[in-house]
Amino acid sequence: MEESSDSVPDGIFRHGQVVETAEAILAVYDAYQAQFGLVTRRAAARFIQRDWRGGQQDAMERLTLYRQFVNWVAQDLKRSLGPGHSDLQLWQALRTQYARIASSQENPELALTYFNSVARQLVRVSGPASGVYFEDADFRALPAAPVEQVLRTYVVRGRIEGVIGQLLRDLPFAPLFRDLELDARLTADALAEELKRQCGDRSLDAIEVVPVLFYRNKGAYLIGRLRIGGTYLPLVLPLVHGDHGVEVDAVLATSDEVSIVFSFTRSYFQVELERPRSMVDFLLTLMPQKPVDELYTSLGYHKHGKTELVRTLLRHLEKGDGHFELAPGDKGLVMSVFALPSLNVVFKVIRDHFGAPKTTTRQEVMNRYHLVFLRDRVGRLADAQEFEDLEFARERFAPGLLEELEDVAASSLLVEGDRVRVRHLYTERRVTPLNLYLREASAEDAVEAALDYGQAIKDLAAANIFTGDMLLKNFGVTRHGRVIFYDYDELCLLTECNFREIPRARTVEDELSAEPWFSVGERDVFPEEFRAFLTLPGALGEAFMRAHADLLSVEFWRRMQELARAGEVIDFFPYRPSRRLLHSSRA
Repeated sequence: MEESSDSVPDGIFRHGQVVETAEAILAVYDAYQAQFGLVTRRAAARFIQRDWRGGQQDAMERLTLYRQFVNWVAQDLKRSLGPGHSDLQLWQALRTQYARIASSQENPELALTYFNSVARQLVRVSGPASGVYFEDADFRALPAAPVEQVLRTYVVRGRIEGVIGQLLRDLPFAPLFRDLELDARLTADALAEELKRQCGDRSLDAIEVVPVLFYRNKGAYLIGRLRIGGTYLPLVLPLVHGDHGVEVDAVLATSDEVSIVFSFTRSYFQVELERPRSMVDFLLTLMPQKPVDELYTSLGYHKHGKTELVRTLLRHLEKGDGHFELAPGDKGLVMSVFALPSLNVVFKVIRDHFGAPKTTTRQEVMNRYHLVFLRDRVGRLADAQEFEDLEFARERFAPGLLEELEDVAASSLLVEGDRVRVRHLYTERRVTPLNLYLREASAEDAVEAALDYGQAIKDLAAANIFTGDMLLKNFGVTRHGRVIFYDYDELCLLTECNFREIPRARTVEDELSAEPWFSVGERDVFPEEFRAFLTLPGALGEAFMRAHADLLSVEFWRRMQELARAGEVIDFFPYRPSRRLLHSSRA
């Protein structure tokens, strides 16, 4: 039933104009989805051709598409609607009309999020009372999407090896396997061992797989699950394309292992999906603890991932699950960080003034967070989501927190009565700061974390990332025990640095001087000085230096620069080396 023109605000905008505008927004959304799909579809050819640099460029291009299409439609509406483009009653009418036409979309949740993004560009209001944005209730009202629609089933009637062989032959690049029969046998053996460990003598009934592959970096991933009676186990088969052909690289069959593959520290997958919501629901059967927002984000739908995160946050607040409070750990010089205890997320607000010795600017900090958004995070950088104009009840802030935020980050806050609007913040997954972890961990776990701390620095260097500040407090430990970096205010590309040795002192006075006796450029870095950051006490320090003393040498860093400038794309596997299949048998 069409809306009466009498309901159009003040008679300024005709009903036809409202309909036309809503349709225009949806048309641009459809164009965005088409371009998103076009870039995503390139991933299969990149894998087949081993065009790793091209794949990285595609990943970066796809990340920029959403903002481009939102900006285009916003600018067009400013021109077509004139001064009334921000009229609240107009947008309330647009929301009603858009809901009607978007309901027939294959993925209506993504279409609703797109509308919200456009509206936020043009109307600066927040909260459900405005009637402008689609809220949690609107998304909950959307129909469910059946999980079975995203699966292909292989019934197991004989040996597992035969089923695995058929599954591999059904892949689009089956002729490129180095030795498909060998891969089927190695995969079946590893799978049988895993089934015996988890299920004893119970037999495998079927393998259910997603019929499209998940591409990322230099890998392709077959995602599925194993059906044993009424029980399901996850299954991920990572595939690599080396010099001699395609191979199955590992067999992953635990929820924790699959969760690491979909980690918030890794780049988003390139995967062709007709129904992302069905895929997310399926992935939840493999990783029940994984937040819905992270799953949407890992599939490349980062804007809707933000929508899901806000929905989760608001539900926590509605239930009265605690108050915002300062996050544990040392206070930063650039960011003020707070958290909601019941939510596994921290909120980072840029301070108005940075403490010494920080000399960076607010814009430079934002540029570095954007750099991390675009780069391959290789399992070592926390994904950060940027938000504007989030509004909360004042009572949700613990005593003292709001006063501190107003003191150090007043430009990012607007406090009006009992409401607090945070104009700009970043969210990151909560992890345990490494300095706190090392104090509380067992001796064995502390050594393992210390070694992984050094490996994290090396992995990032291999990905052309220099962390800058290497203090322990800027690194964190995930629930899987992996060390990651999350403080980006000094981060830069490794190739932008000039690594130097400290010149020898000319005199005794030079050695005793508090100031350097040699010139230091803005981009100069002296690895010998890293000892102040990397020195750990006792056995931790000894173990660290045995494994990572090369971090103090100029030669290591220059070698990493040479690899980056040569355009070499390094292998980063989201699973333990011990999980890789026996490559010695492939020689």
